[in-house]
Amino acid sequence: MKTKNRQIHNPKSKIQSPFVFLLLPIIIASMKLLLARHGQSEWQVKTADGDLNPPLTSLGESQAHRLGEYLAVSDDPISAIIASPLQRAQCTAEIVADYLGLSIAIEPDFREFDEWAAGWAPLAMSMWDMSPAIPELTPGYSRFRARVLAALRRVVESFDDTAQLLLVTHAGTIGVQVRIFVGSDTPRLWMNNAGLSLVEWGHPERGGSWIVHYLNRVEHLPPEMRTS
Repeated sequence: MKTKNRQIHNPKSKIQSPFVFLLLPIIIASMKLLLARHGQSEWQVKTADGDLNPPLTSLGESQAHRLGEYLAVSDDPISAIIASPLQRAQCTAEIVADYLGLSIAIEPDFREFDEWAAGWAPLAMSMWDMSPAIPELTPGYSRFRARVLAALRRVVESFDDTAQLLLVTHAGTIGVQVRIFVGSDTPRLWMNNAGLSLVEWGHPERGGSWIVHYLNRVEHLPPEMRTS
């Protein structure tokens, strides 16, 4: 994980969990991870495929400003901001960072999925059975999941247990992060530009688990500024 203007530290190793659904280090206190999608990018408004690392549109920049204003008045202060290296996420993070008086760290493995030809996440067995219809993960999704998980581990282990971290990434990346937290690769998630999701390590007295508080919160964006 690379940083801009600050150095990420690694104070101690966390205990490793033996359970499949707890693939991240077990945390003693209450760490919170805010997952934010970048603002609207130029690629989203084009009719044909183009640059895979596009900049934000003017609307995307405005969405990032709204996100920064919203987080600046939050009751839970952000400890650090970690972003994907792709410019749409990095620019969003930099705009938000200005409101919070923070620098940003870059995590290369939070970049968006880029192996479409090698296959995406599995589908559920049925409406009532969320196990994969085809148990084996595709090679492309397996590699994507593995790098996002490795990045999450690095981030979690680099901060104090009570930190609240803002991770500014992509719809695909957030989808994998949430699937890791809930222990299933089949859920599909709808993520708006500059939408927020929150997960927290809770119930440490009972061994602990990752709790999803909300997904894709967009109350900081007026309806006319909501895009996906």
